[in-house]
Amino acid sequence: MKRARVVSRLALWLSAPALLGLLLPLQRAWMPGQGSIGWALDLFAHWQPLYGAAWLIACLLGALRDRRWLLGLPLLAMPWLTASPVAPHSDEPPHLLVAVANVNIHQRDPGALLAWLRQKPANLVVLTELSPHYAEALEDRKYGGFAHQALHPLASPPGLGVLSDRPLRNVRVLPDGLGALRMEADLDIGGRTVHFIAAHPKPPMATRKYHARDQLLRELATTAATRPTIVAGDLNATPWSSALLGSDMRSLRRATGWTPTYPSEGGGMFGIGIDHVLVSPEFARTWAERGPDIGSDHLPLRAGMRWQGE
Repeated sequence: MKRARVVSRLALWLSAPALLGLLLPLQRAWMPGQGSIGWALDLFAHWQPLYGAAWLIACLLGALRDRRWLLGLPLLAMPWLTASPVAPHSDEPPHLLVAVANVNIHQRDPGALLAWLRQKPANLVVLTELSPHYAEALEDRKYGGFAHQALHPLASPPGLGVLSDRPLRNVRVLPDGLGALRMEADLDIGGRTVHFIAAHPKPPMATRKYHARDQLLRELATTAATRPTIVAGDLNATPWSSALLGSDMRSLRRATGWTPTYPSEGGGMFGIGIDHVLVSPEFARTWAERGPDIGSDHLPLRAGMRWQGE
């Protein structure tokens, strides 16, 4: 009897924080601001797979004494139900392949990245935390064969770059009020002009940074509602962050999943997915995959997309 009581108490202790965690994305979607604690709530919302695992363990432990605990198992679907929307799926070949890599400001050798891109080609590659040393090394390696480049390296994390196999027109680099950058350009995909944005908002570890990230994503979603748009980069937001949730974000949908990309230690097994490719309603997603260790604290990813209805 004593062991049964211990198991029951453990189930209760696990279930309370797990349930709160599973429900937190709903709160982030309905009440994203929350003043000075909004950024902290958002950080707790990231860990949906962990909350799901804790809820499963709690239900199984509780069921050892009372089988009614098993009625809670359907809540394991919450991480899928509360994640930000994904673009519709297509089984057809992609019209465009986009890769995203946070290359880490302290890295200087792009060899591992370029080796991955040789094995897994992409039409566009977004580089975040691009340093001058890394940019020089890319130039020495002829940019991995990419015919077009738009690089804005800095000796600090906001540095950005785009490698492309097609011309980038009207390239501009735009800062936010906190020093984070985004790079915008127009490109041709199948005879259509697409607005492409490489973005890297600051980590939302304080109220101003949190609001700046969310404001940026909502501005980009407004753009995506008016013309074909692709947003890619280290967005410092998981699929359960307020930055990607809410009715005003429906015009930007994920072409990538929620596989962890940061930190890269342990193959990302215990990390969170904060690197993304987002697309406007004109696109369907074909597939997405995470890349190997490229010497950064992030793992790269690659996603395919296709014009809808073709």
